[in-house]
Amino acid sequence: MLDHLMPLVASPWLYVVVFAAVAIDGFLPFMPSEALVIAAGALSATGRPDLLALATAAVAGGMAGDQISYRIGRTVRGRMRRGRLADAMTRANGLLLRHGGLPILVGRFLPYGRTATTLTAGSVALPRGRFRLFSALASTAWAAYVIALGRLGGQTFAHAPLLGAVFGVVLGMALAGVCALVERRRPAARDRELAGADWR
Repeated sequence: MLDHLMPLVASPWLYVVVFAAVAIDGFLPFMPSEALVIAAGALSATGRPDLLALATAAVAGGMAGDQISYRIGRTVRGRMRRGRLADAMTRANGLLLRHGGLPILVGRFLPYGRTATTLTAGSVALPRGRFRLFSALASTAWAAYVIALGRLGGQTFAHAPLLGAVFGVVLGMALAGVCALVERRRPAARDRELAGADWR
C-alpha cells in the first residue's frame, strides 16, 4: 500500500494539500488537519516528505487560516451565541481581555481553541500586529508538536510507516482528549471555589 502512496508523498502537491487543510481548519474546526500533518510527519521518517517543507507548509497554513478567522471575527462580532464554539469563544473572550495574545498560543492545543481564540481576537479587535505575532508563535509551536508526534510514530514503527502514522494520530487524539478533560474540569473547580467563597 505504501508503494501506491509514495508518489503522492513525494509530490510537491502534498505541501499544497497540507497548507490548504491547515488553513481551512482555522475557521472550519472539523477539518482533520492535525491527523494529516501527523501522518505526513510519520512518513517523513522514510525520507519523504521533506521535513522542512512540511513544517513550512503547516506554519504558513496555520497563519493564513488564523488571518481568515480573525477577519471573520471582525465581521460577525457577537453574533455567535449557541453551540460548543460559542461557549469556547465566551471563555476565549475573557482570557484575551485579561492576557492579551497569549490565549492564541495556548488555544492552539485545545479542541476548538484555535478557532475560538482567533475569531474572538477579531471580534474584540485585538491589534493586528500582536495577533500576527502570536499567530506565528502558535503556528510554529503547533507544527513542531504534531510533526514530532508523527516522527515519534514513524521511528517507533520504522519498518511499517503506515502503522507509525496511525500510532501518531492515536497518540495525538489521546493527548487532545486529556487537554479537553482538563479544560472541562477547570470551570467546575472554579465554580466550587466561588460557591465556597460565597458561603463563607
